[in-house]
Amino acid sequence: MERALDLAARGRCGASPNPMVGAVVLDAEGRLAGEGYHAAYGGSHAEVIALAEAGDRARGGTLFVTLEPCAHHGKTPPCIDAVLAAGIGRTVIALADPTPTAGAAPTACGPKASR
Repeated sequence: MERALDLAARGRCGASPNPMVGAVVLDAEGRLAGEGYHAAYGGSHAEVIALAEAGDRARGGTLFVTLEPCAHHGKTPPCIDAVLAAGIGRTVIALADPTPTAGAAPTACGPKASR
């Protein structure tokens, strides 16, 4: 999670009005498979970037993300769709999304979602 927080800080000058978010994917063996951050408003979210970098290595792995994956359509599709499609085995979030339209992803991530 510390690495995800470091990555999130890189979005300081471009993500607003969206929050700064970082994400790290570890493969099923616990090795770094992908990482990303939300760099620009309207651009890809951190989870989507990290999952794309991880590719097939994400299946069965762990996603660490600084903010709960969004579960709504906005300028981008719901991040939870990418998390589920990637076959992530466990999702660890630092903070639940306080936005009513964005939340509810930990339940959608399954029983292995944790904060």
